[in-house]
Amino acid sequence: MTEPHHQPDPPAEVSAQPETPAQRETVGATDPQPIVGKMSQGRWIIVGAAVLVLLVCFGVLMAMTNGDEPSDQGKADHTAASQSRAGASAPTSAAAPTTAPATTAPPAPAYDEPTKSDFKLNVKTLRKQCFGSAGCNITYRIDVTYTGDGLDPSETYEVTYEVKGAEDPIINTFEVTGDSASVQQEETASTKRSGDKLTAVVTDVSEL
Repeated sequence: MTEPHHQPDPPAEVSAQPETPAQRETVGATDPQPIVGKMSQGRWIIVGAAVLVLLVCFGVLMAMTNGDEPSDQGKADHTAASQSRAGASAPTSAAAPTTAPATTAPPAPAYDEPTKSDFKLNVKTLRKQCFGSAGCNITYRIDVTYTGDGLDPSETYEVTYEVKGAEDPIINTFEVTGDSASVQQEETASTKRSGDKLTAVVTDVSEL
């Protein structure tokens, strides 16, 4: 027995009913959500790109700063080295003993060691008594002249001299200390002729 073929019922016509305000509010509330999500994701991309640009700029700035550091460091090292050298030399000058300027004493005066030729003697006639052509009695004094540079005032020298022109040779002495000579004020001699002249010469000089 064959079952009768059942034809599906035609779909019922749905009557178009106008949307209620509640339905419109529901549709309006749900449709914008995917758009909002896309707009938030775009903002994050923009913010990330800005952060990335800032990081790149910061890295470039740090690289430039690091590139300038060696020269500054070199200057600092040079300054430190100069200060170190200055600091190292300062104690040397400070530690150097201060010496008073050397006072040069005046040179000691140079005195002569007198010799016979340094003395010139002159016989000064004080009185003279003659006896015709027979001769004369003469009273005289020896005048001393020293021709050297100078004698030590602390030293005394004895000078021996000889008077010539008299009947007999006359030998006598005087003392010299510094620039003064101690001589006899008067001496006497006799000549053979009235025209004879007395002279004196130094024969010896010795230190007392």
